[in-house]
Amino acid sequence: MSKITVKILTVLTVISLSGCAAPIILTGLGVASVATNETTGKSITDHAVSTVKDQDCKIARALQKQDICQDPVPEFHLTVTTTGVEPSSIEEIQSKYH
Repeated sequence: MSKITVKILTVLTVISLSGCAAPIILTGLGVASVATNETTGKSITDHAVSTVKDQDCKIARALQKQDICQDPVPEFHLTVTTTGVEPSSIEEIQSKYH
């Protein structure tokens, strides 16, 4: 979870401690929850649990009888390099083997 998300959640938690802010916070959390779920496929709670457990957690997995938290899948980065040599044409290849 990004640092800005953690900061936002911290601020929302502190603000929600005052009773007057509850309706505003609940509305804001509803909008934020929908936006988060649509963009990441995980709820705010899923992100919070993932951060605490340092794993990929999604509570909906329990409905599918899977472990809620799983080890994160490593990201692979593919780098393509070239030799600087122009590829052979079909004619050049055919002439080598005929």
